[in-house]
Amino acid sequence: MSIETSQTTPPIIPAAETRSPREALAGLLSKLAGLKGQAMPAFRLSLIEQSRDGLQLDDLPWRDQCIEMWMAAFPKGQWRQTEVNKLAPGDFPLLWVATDYALAYLVKGRLSHGACRVETLDGKTLELQASDLKGGYWLAFEVSEAVSSMGDSAPKSASDWFAFALRKHRRVFIEGVFATFIISSLALFSALYTMQVYDRVVPTRGFSTLWVLTVGIMVAILLEFIMKQARSYIVERASKRIDLELSDVFFSKAMDIRMDVRPATVGTFASQIRNFESVRAFMTASTLFILADAPFALFFIGVIAMIGGPVALVPLVMVPIAVMTGFLASRKIKEYTRLQMTESNQKNGLLIESIDGIESIKAAGGTWKMQDRYRQLTQTLSANELRLKLLSMRSTNLSQSIQQINYVGMIAVGAYAISNGQLSMGGLIACSIIAGRALSPISQIPQLVSQWNNAKIALEALDNIMQVPSDREVDAKLIIPEACEGRVRLEKVSFGYTQERPTFASSALLIKPGERVAVIGSVGSGKSTLIKLLSGLYKPQAGSVYLDDIDMQHLAPAFLREHIGYLPQDVRLFNGSLKANLTLGLPTPSDSRILQAAALTGLDQVIQNHPQGLELEITEGGRGLSGGQRQLVGLTRLLLAQPKVMLLDEPTASMDSRLEAKVMKHLFQEISPQSILVVVTHKPAVLPHVDRIIVVDSGQIVMDDTRDKVLALMRQPVKAPTTGTAPH
Repeated sequence: MSIETSQTTPPIIPAAETRSPREALAGLLSKLAGLKGQAMPAFRLSLIEQSRDGLQLDDLPWRDQCIEMWMAAFPKGQWRQTEVNKLAPGDFPLLWVATDYALAYLVKGRLSHGACRVETLDGKTLELQASDLKGGYWLAFEVSEAVSSMGDSAPKSASDWFAFALRKHRRVFIEGVFATFIISSLALFSALYTMQVYDRVVPTRGFSTLWVLTVGIMVAILLEFIMKQARSYIVERASKRIDLELSDVFFSKAMDIRMDVRPATVGTFASQIRNFESVRAFMTASTLFILADAPFALFFIGVIAMIGGPVALVPLVMVPIAVMTGFLASRKIKEYTRLQMTESNQKNGLLIESIDGIESIKAAGGTWKMQDRYRQLTQTLSANELRLKLLSMRSTNLSQSIQQINYVGMIAVGAYAISNGQLSMGGLIACSIIAGRALSPISQIPQLVSQWNNAKIALEALDNIMQVPSDREVDAKLIIPEACEGRVRLEKVSFGYTQERPTFASSALLIKPGERVAVIGSVGSGKSTLIKLLSGLYKPQAGSVYLDDIDMQHLAPAFLREHIGYLPQDVRLFNGSLKANLTLGLPTPSDSRILQAAALTGLDQVIQNHPQGLELEITEGGRGLSGGQRQLVGLTRLLLAQPKVMLLDEPTASMDSRLEAKVMKHLFQEISPQSILVVVTHKPAVLPHVDRIIVVDSGQIVMDDTRDKVLALMRQPVKAPTTGTAPH
C-alpha cells in the first residue's frame, strides 16, 4: 500500500501481543461509536462473545465480528456495505476490513488531495490512498436505523416505533397478503369439486371423472397446506423479529428514564411495560390472516353470483350486517377495556410491591391490610372483566347467528333458484360452502375489536412512558471527552423530589482531584441528595453540575458511569452469582484481581467461608446476605472499577467498628491519589481519613473547610456561623 506520510504499513495484527483480535476490533468500533455521538466503552464490546445465531465470535471472519458486535451493542442500529467508488462525504466515519487477511482501519474521512485519514488497531493515525483500500469491505454503521433512515421524523413514541417496525417488514406482510389470496383461491376448489360431483358424477356414474377430480382436489389441498405453512412461517418470523426489536426499545427506555422523573410506583410501571404484550398479541399472524381474509368476502360473493345468481344477494346483505354488529359495541368495549387495563396495572403493581417488600409487611403486621387491598382490586377487576366478556360474547354470538341466518337464507333462495332452473343442486351446496368461507373472518371481527382496544390502550400507556425524559434523548449529540481529570463542580444548583419545595440548594461547590471529603449532617439534611447530584444520576431543577468544566447534561451517560462511581445507602444485588454481581458493568476481571479487591474490603471472608466461593448464588435483591455484606459487595465492585470520582453514601452504616476501621483504611490507601473520594457518613471513625468536611443542614451547605477547622468549629459551644464555600 502507498502511504503518503513517512510511517510504514502496520503489522497485520498490531495489538496481538496484548489484545485479542476481538478486543482490537472492539477498540475501533468504540471510537466509531464515539464519532457517531454514542459512548460505548471498548471493554463492553469485547465482552460480546456470541453472534445473534449463537456462533462464537472468534470463529467468524473479522467483517462478521464487527457487524455482530455493533448490532449487539446497538440493537436499533443499522449497517451496510459500500464500495470505494461510491463513498460520499456523509458516509464517514466508517470501517474498512481486509478481505483475505487480518487488518482493519477506522476511516475518519477523506482529505482534499484524495487520501483517507485512518486509525489503526493500535491507535496510530495514517494517510492512505483510497485506491490502496480496494481489497476489503467498507462498512458503514449507524447507531439507530430509524434515525439514519428517517431523519427528523425518527420514531419517538410507541406508536411511531410500531409503525416503523411494520414499514420495515412491510414486504413480508405484503407477501403474506399475496399468499392469502392464493390460499383463498385454492379454497374454492373444494366447493367446485362438490358441485361437479353432485352435478356430473352422481347422475352419470362417471367414476373415472370422480377419480380425476379427486386427484386434482388432493393436489389443491396439498398446495393450500404448503402455502399456509409458508405464510405462517414468514409472517411469524417477521412478528418475532418485531417483538425482539420493540422489546429492546421499551426495555431500553425503561433503563434510560432519568432517576429524578422515575414513576413513583415501580410495580404499576412494570405492569405498563408488560402491556406491550397486548400490542404484540394483536400483531400475531392469526390477526393478520383475519384482516387479509376479510376483503376476500366480496370476491367470494362474486363467485357465488357467477354460480348461483340471485343466491349471492343473501351474503351480500348479511356481510355488512355482520360487520356492523362487530363494531356495534366497540365504544362500550373500549370503555371497559380502559378500566380493566387500569385496574389490572394497579393489581399487578400491588402484587410486585408486596412480594418485594414482604419482610417489611410481615414485620409491621400489615399482611391483612395488603390482602384486603388485593381482594378489593381483584373484585373490581373481576366485575369489570365479566361485563367486558359478556359484551364480547354477545357480539360473537350475534355474528354466529348471522352466519346461520345466512345459511338458511341461501338454502331458501337456492330452492327457488333450483325450481326455476337457475341453479343446480351441486351449485347450491357449493354456494353454501363458499358463503361460510366468506363469513368466517367477518364473524371474528368482535374478537378483533376487543384485541384492538386492548392494543390501543396499551399503546397509549407506552406512549406516555416514551415521553418521560431520558438520560439520553434519541437526537441528542452528547460529548465524549478523550480523558477525564475528575474535577467536580456545582453552580447555583437547586433540586427537589417534588415541585413544591427544593430538597437541596447550593450556590457553588468545587471538589478537585485528589481530595478526600466527608459530608455530614442530620437526618434528612440533604447529604444523600448532594452526592446523587454529583453522580449525574439526578438532574438539577436549576443550575448545573460540571465534570471537568463540562455540564454533565452534555456528557454521554456511559462516559459518566465509567468515570463516576456511586455507592447508594441500600446496595441492591441481582439474581445470579456473586461474581456476576461484582463484575456488573465491568470487563470481566481475573479471579485473582477480584479476590485481591475482596481482601481489601473484607469480602474475602464471605467468599472463603462458602463452599461455592465466587459462584455463591445471590437471590433477588441480595436476600440471604446481611446489609453489611451487601455494602462490601458494592465497595468491592467500586474498587474493581477504579473510577475517577467515588461517591459513597453511608458505606459503613451496617458494619461493626472493627470491619469499618479495616475497610476505611484499605479504601483510602488503595484509590488513586488523583481520584476524588466523597463519603456521606454519621460515624466519627471515618473523619480521620478525610482532609475536608462539608456540613449540610436543611438542604444547604452551612460549612465547608478543612477537617480540623470544621471539627474545631463544631466543638465550640455556640452555633457556628454560616459560611460560604471555601475555595478549593
